[in-house]
Amino acid sequence: MHTYTAQFLAQACGGKLLAGSATARVSRICTDSRQVQAGDAFFALCGDRFDGHDFLSEVVKRAAAVVIERQRTPALVGSAAVIVVGHTRQALGRLAAEHRGGFDLPLVAVGGSNGKTTTKEIVASVLRQKLVTLKSEASFNNDIGVPLTLLKLEKAHQVGVLEVGTNHPGELEPLVNMIRPRFGIITSIGREHLEFFGNVEAVAREQSWVGQLLPAAGKLFLNGDSEWAGAIAQRTPATVVRLGLGGDNAWRATRVRPDKQGVTFQVETPDSEYAGEYRVNLVGRHQAINALFGIALGRELGLNAAEIDLGLRECTAPKMRMEIWESNGVRILDDAYNANADSMAAALQTLQELPCKGRRVAVLGDMAELGAHSEEAHREVGRRVAELGIGQLFAVGKMAPLIARGAREAGLNRIFEFADVEAAGLAIRQFLKEGDLLLLKASRATRLERIGDMLRGTEGARKN
Repeated sequence: MHTYTAQFLAQACGGKLLAGSATARVSRICTDSRQVQAGDAFFALCGDRFDGHDFLSEVVKRAAAVVIERQRTPALVGSAAVIVVGHTRQALGRLAAEHRGGFDLPLVAVGGSNGKTTTKEIVASVLRQKLVTLKSEASFNNDIGVPLTLLKLEKAHQVGVLEVGTNHPGELEPLVNMIRPRFGIITSIGREHLEFFGNVEAVAREQSWVGQLLPAAGKLFLNGDSEWAGAIAQRTPATVVRLGLGGDNAWRATRVRPDKQGVTFQVETPDSEYAGEYRVNLVGRHQAINALFGIALGRELGLNAAEIDLGLRECTAPKMRMEIWESNGVRILDDAYNANADSMAAALQTLQELPCKGRRVAVLGDMAELGAHSEEAHREVGRRVAELGIGQLFAVGKMAPLIARGAREAGLNRIFEFADVEAAGLAIRQFLKEGDLLLLKASRATRLERIGDMLRGTEGARKN
């Protein structure tokens, strides 16, 4: 465990020690006032819903130090060292960059429009078979999550896998600069956050920072099936390794065989030691491409094929990301964490392909931050439900009429529309029968996980 003095903390943050002892020892960085313990430095972050400055009167009684914004300096009574900075979020990033600079180890930055969290989990599961691996928790991929992950780096770590996310232009560059990765992964380029990016070309430009900032001695692992792969490859000084289903990729997944528990597939690659059959216990045929990133990174960092295969098999689905669980004989494909048109299509394809004794039921909610593309994207999703032959659609949220319209235009009539999540949950719970398979999918703002909670509440749910 690394410890800092309050004086070092102030210098690293670009701040000033306003009060307290310069030699006070800090052993942990904390941004949640409820979790502050002795020895912590509390960063008073300002967010959309909470402002850490509002909790300082209690925090200073427990923390070793507090980092606050200059214009918000209150009258504090306590023993904590007080450090003032211009912006606490920026100060957290500066500290993390300083901390990262004390380590010489390979870090992997995982970006892309879809599949970042799952791919990060796969890569980390593989690498930890041989190497002491740091990984981002959950979806810690923004200007708070990335610094907090970097600050957990310790001397024992041999590699780190960090997710980087964006929903506005200009957000990835500082995150990648902070990480200073040796390896980059771009999982996909898709229709994410178009309200702010405008078009997919702008998304590709933003995601290309994962490659642009790599060292010449590094490697960018890129989904070679993407139409944007060539443009992204031209922007990186690093060696480009392409992966996917197409024949031009250096790592190619073939004979992809999804089942109710995961995906088995063949790998074709010039290195015969790593060619052959692999399996990942995550549902959906698209997981084969995510798994290729784990296989290729494993080889790059010295793992053998058996170690890689074990890492793939041990990987479990992150919460609400193609997570399978069961309640009252109904299997739920829970992908309610987030959504855009491309990830919706992949989830619906998985729903259509998974074995099912009863009915296939799609419960779909709003996709956020699509701007002018929103209406057509929601109608497209509805059409896709019908085209795949999925028997029943529950459309939930403000955009439910558009999803339903798209489905009806494509020939599906078994549709229920709900503006309210709770009302939808009650109807779904009454509708379902043993043997049914249900997909939950929407952007997080829809809070579709509440339907999952209602279904779990009918009887003790179990992971399957």
